[in-house]
Amino acid sequence: MYAAVEHGPVLCSDSNILCLSWKGRVPKSEKEKPVCRRRYYEEGWLATGNGRGVVGVTFTSSHCRRDRSTPQRINFNLRGHNSEVVLVRWNEPYQKLATCDADGGIFVWIQYEGRWSVELVNDRGAQVSDFTWSHDGTQALISYRDGFVLVGSVSGQRHWSSEINLESQITCGIWTPDDQQVLFGTADGQVIVMDCHGRMLAHVLLHESDGILSMSWNYPIFLVEDSSESDTDSDDYSPPQDGPAAYPIPVQNIKPLLTVSFTSGDISLMNNYDDLSPTVIRSGLKEVVAQWCTQGDLLAVAGMERQAQLSELPNGPLLKSAMVKFYNVRGEHIFTLDTLVQRPIISICWGHRDSRLLMASGPALYVVRVEHRVSSLQLLCQQAIASTLREDKDVSKLTLPPRLCSYLSTAFIPTIKPPIPDPNNMRDFVSYPSAGNERLHCTMKRTEDDPEVGGPCYTLYLEYLGGLVPILKGRRISKLRPEFVIMDPRTDSKTDEIYGNSLISTVIDSCNCSDSSDIELSDDWAAKKSPKISRASKSPKLPRISIEARKSPKLPRAAQEISRSPRLPMRKPSIGSPSLTRREFPFEDITQHNYLAQVTSNIWGTKFKIVGLAAFLPTNLGAVIYKTSLLHLQPRQMTIYLPEVRKISMDYINLPVFNPNVFSEDEDDLPGDAIWTD
Repeated sequence: MYAAVEHGPVLCSDSNILCLSWKGRVPKSEKEKPVCRRRYYEEGWLATGNGRGVVGVTFTSSHCRRDRSTPQRINFNLRGHNSEVVLVRWNEPYQKLATCDADGGIFVWIQYEGRWSVELVNDRGAQVSDFTWSHDGTQALISYRDGFVLVGSVSGQRHWSSEINLESQITCGIWTPDDQQVLFGTADGQVIVMDCHGRMLAHVLLHESDGILSMSWNYPIFLVEDSSESDTDSDDYSPPQDGPAAYPIPVQNIKPLLTVSFTSGDISLMNNYDDLSPTVIRSGLKEVVAQWCTQGDLLAVAGMERQAQLSELPNGPLLKSAMVKFYNVRGEHIFTLDTLVQRPIISICWGHRDSRLLMASGPALYVVRVEHRVSSLQLLCQQAIASTLREDKDVSKLTLPPRLCSYLSTAFIPTIKPPIPDPNNMRDFVSYPSAGNERLHCTMKRTEDDPEVGGPCYTLYLEYLGGLVPILKGRRISKLRPEFVIMDPRTDSKTDEIYGNSLISTVIDSCNCSDSSDIELSDDWAAKKSPKISRASKSPKLPRISIEARKSPKLPRAAQEISRSPRLPMRKPSIGSPSLTRREFPFEDITQHNYLAQVTSNIWGTKFKIVGLAAFLPTNLGAVIYKTSLLHLQPRQMTIYLPEVRKISMDYINLPVFNPNVFSEDEDDLPGDAIWTD
C-alpha cells in the first residue's frame, strides 16, 4: 500500500478541531436508491467540531476532474452549543448529525431544503464520554462519564437507561455488529457487556494497569444498501487517477474483530470481549487514535513518537512528530506515514470509500490519500514530482505529454471543497468570482468602536471548517452618512510580497488592519504624502474622494459634497471636467493602506455607490437603491447593480463596465440589469 498527505495549502480553522465524522452524499431521488457504492462515496460531507462550540459541515469530493459540479452551498457553520464540541457522529441511513459538547449538551441536526436545524436536544448536565449510532441507524447509545448509560431511538424516544456503579469513568461505548449487545470501556481497563434491553451480561478485566481509550469493530459503521450494479456501470465512469486503482473489495467470511486501544499505546485485536489470546499490536506511539477503514481490512493508528524513539542531535533533541501506522487484520505492520505535524493528532476518520484518511491536529486538518494495493511506479513518480513542484501552475512548465500532465495535475485537486483562500492570492479571491457556481457564505462582526479614530470597524469572515477566515475589513468614515472604506483585513511589512503588488510602497504603524486595530488618516499623514493632494479649506481634516462629481453633472452639489467628509485624501476635480477618472486617485496612498473600495451614500441612506480604489479594480463596482413605502403599505424593495469583474489588462481597466450616471439623488428609476429582493 501507499499513503501520502495531499498537496496544497494547509487547511486550518480559527480554533482547535476536536472531532471528525464523514458520510457519503445524499441520493437526490428515489431512483438512485439503492445506489452504487462507488458513486455514492465519490462525494460526501465532513463534520467537524471545534473549541469554539461550532460544528462545521463541509463538502468533500474525490473526483479527478475539475469540471464536476458542486452544490451551491458547500460549507455550513452550525451554532448552538455553549462549549467546545467534543463529539460529532453522522447517522448515514437517516441523514442526521449528532453533536455533543463538553457540558453534556447533545444536539441532533437535520437538513431540510438546504438548511440545517436542531431536531432533538438532550442536556443531562453530565459530560458525555461517547455517542454511537446502531449499524441500522435506528438507535443511539449514549454513555456518560459518571456511569449513566442510555439507549434511545432515532426519533428521540428513550428505550432504556441504567446507572453503572463504578470506581472509574466510562470512556467509550459501542454496539456489537448485530446490534444485540452494547459494550462499555472504562478508565481502569474493564469491559462491561449489556444486552439490547439493558440487562448486565458480563464484566471483564482486560488490562490491570492501562485504561481503555476506545473500542471499535472492523465492520462497516452503517449497513448501506448496495445495488448489484458494478463499479463501471455508470455513464460518467472513468478509471480513478488518484487513490485506489480499484476500490477495495470488502472483507468477507472473516469474523469481525474487536479492537481495543489502551493508554499505553498498545492495541488488542480480539474475536470477542472474552478472547483469552488476543493479538496485541505494540504501536510504540502515545496518545493513540485508531480506526478501521470501511472495508475492515486496514487499521490506521495515529499518534506521537515516544521519547525513546527520538535521536539526539548535536544542538538538542529532535522534535517529536506525529505519524500514522497501518496494520492488517492479522496485526501485521504494513506501512508508516511520517508527517511533519508537531502536535498530537486528536481525531481521524476514513472517507470516500477508504481512499481518503482525514486527520485533525490542533486547528489544522490534513487529508491523506491512501492506495490500498501495491503502489504503481506511475503513482510514486506522480507524488515525487508533485512534492517538488508544490503548486499546480508549475505543471505546465514541464515538458511532458498532455496526458501525463493531466495525471500529474490530479495530485493537486483538493478533497476539501472549497479550499481555504491562499494568503498569497487573497486579493484575487475577494475581487474575482470563482470558477464554479458555489456560494460562499460569510459572517460579519463588529470588531471595534472607538470614536477617537473615527468610527467602528467591521470584519467580513468566510465560513470554513466551522471557523472564520478574515477576508475583508471595513471602517465607517462618516458620522452622518453610512459611508465606509473597504480594505484588506491585515497589513504587515510583507504586503507587497504577499499580494504581488507591482507598486512600491511602505507600511506605516498607523495602518495596522488587524482585528485589534484601526486606521486614522490624520493631517500629519496627509502632509507626508504626495504634494499633488490638495486639502479643502472648509474641512478640518482630509477631504474625501468625491464620487458625485463623476456621477452627476450637477457641479454645485458635487462641490458641496467635497467638504462633508474629512476621511480620505483626494485631488480636487477640475472645473471643466466633472468626471473624476481613476488616474486622479493617489495610487501610492491607496496602495499603501490596502484600500480596495469605498461605499458612499446619500444623506437618507437609501442610495449607495461602490467605487473601486485599487488599481486592478474598475472604478464603478456597483450601486444599491433601497426603496420604502409610506407606512410600510408595500413591500420594501432593493435594487442591486453589480458589474462583472474580470481579470483584465491595465489598458482596459478604465473602460466603463456600466453607465456611470446610474446614481443620482434625484433619480428613482435606474437603467440596466438589476437584482430585485423583497
